[in-house]
Amino acid sequence: MKPTNSNHTAKPRTPEQQDERRGLGYAATFHALLILLMLFGFWASPKNPNPVQIELWANGTTPTATEPATEPNTPDTPTPPTKPVVPPKQTPPPTPTPPAPTPPTPTPPVPTPTPPPPVVAPPKPEVDPDIALEKARKERQKEERKQAAQQAAEKAAAQKAAIDLAAKQAKAEAAKEAAAEKVAAEKVAAEKAAAEKAAQEKAAAQKAAAAEKAAEKAAQEKAAAAKAAASKAAADKKAKAEAAQKAADEKAAEEKAAQEKAAADKAAKAEAAKKAAAEKAAAAKRDAIKKAMRSAALGAAGIPGGTADRNQSGGGGNDNGYAAKVAACVRPHVAYPVPARAGANPTVQYRANLDAQGHVTHVEVQRSSGIQGFDRAVATGIQNCSPFPKPPSGRYPSYVTGAYRMYDE
Repeated sequence: MKPTNSNHTAKPRTPEQQDERRGLGYAATFHALLILLMLFGFWASPKNPNPVQIELWANGTTPTATEPATEPNTPDTPTPPTKPVVPPKQTPPPTPTPPAPTPPTPTPPVPTPTPPPPVVAPPKPEVDPDIALEKARKERQKEERKQAAQQAAEKAAAQKAAIDLAAKQAKAEAAKEAAAEKVAAEKVAAEKAAAEKAAQEKAAAQKAAAAEKAAEKAAQEKAAAAKAAASKAAADKKAKAEAAQKAADEKAAEEKAAQEKAAADKAAKAEAAKKAAAEKAAAAKRDAIKKAMRSAALGAAGIPGGTADRNQSGGGGNDNGYAAKVAACVRPHVAYPVPARAGANPTVQYRANLDAQGHVTHVEVQRSSGIQGFDRAVATGIQNCSPFPKPPSGRYPSYVTGAYRMYDE
C-alpha cells in the first residue's frame, strides 16, 4: 500500500465553481439576516395597553349631547421615511454691477393703519363626558395606530437597510474573496510559469553541459586515438629500424664470422700443412735417427732385431689419455642444450693457448661444427677450463689442439 501524499497543491477553482460558491454565500447571508430580523420583530412588537376610564365632573345642567360624528374608518397608511434633503449646489453670486444713478423721487406720506376689531371668543360648548372619553379613546387609538405604522415603517426601513447593508457586505466580501482567489490564481500561475521557466533553463543548461562534455570526450578520444596512432607509428618505425639494424648486424656478424671462419680455415689448413710437413720432416728425421741408432746398436751389440719405440706426440702431447682428461674438464663448462641425435656428430676443432701454469690465454676455433651457438659454447667451456689438466710429461705446452664432439662416442 502506497502512502498518500497530503501536501498536494489545491487546484484553482473554475469560474463556474466560483459563481456557485458566491451565490451560496449570498443566499446563506440573506437567510441569516431574515431570521435575525424576524426575531427582532417578535421581540420589539408593541403590546396593546389596557383600556383607561376617565370621568369628567362639571357644575350646572347637562345639555343633551348630540351623537358624535363618526369618522370614516380609513386604514392607516404608514408614512414613508423622509429622505434627507440634499442641499443644492451653491453657485457663486454674480458680480453686481453698480446701477446707474437715478434722480431722487419724493416719498409719499405713510397712512396711519386702522386697528383691527377685537376678536370675541365664542362660548365653549359643554362636552359630554362619554363623548369626550370616546373621543379620547379614538384619538389614543389613532395615535397608537400612527405610532405602530411609524414603527412598522421604521422597522421595514431598518430591515431594508439591514438587508441592503448585508447584501452590500456580502457583495464586498464576495468581491474581496474573488479578488483574493484571482490573486492566488495569478500567484499560482506565476509560480508555475517561473517553475516551468526554471525547468527549461535547467534542462537547457544540462543539455549544454552534456553537449560540452560530449565534445570534450570526443576531443579527448580523438587526441588519444591520434596519440595512439602516432605511438604505434613510432613503435612500428622503431621496430622496423631495429629489425633492419638487427638484420644488418646479423648479416655483418655472419659475414664477419664467415670471413673469420674462412681465415681460420685457411690458417688451419696452412698450419696443418706446416705441421704435417714438420711432422713429416720430424718423422723422417726420427726414422733416420732411429734407423741409424738401430743400425749402430745392432752393429755394436750384435742384436739381430731391436726396438726403441716411444709413445710421443710433438707439440701438445696428443695421447688418448690426456685428450680424455681435457674433454672431462671442458664438458661441464659447455652450456648448450644438446638435442636428440639425428644424424652426424657435430665436432669443433680448437686450439687453446696456455701459459706456464696451464691457464688458457686464448681459444681459437680452427674448424666449426656448422652451429655457431655450439661453437661459442665450446669456446666458453674451454676458456672456463682453467687451469688445464697437467700432461704426463709434467710441463704445459704452449698450446693444445683437440676436437670436441657434441655426443660422446
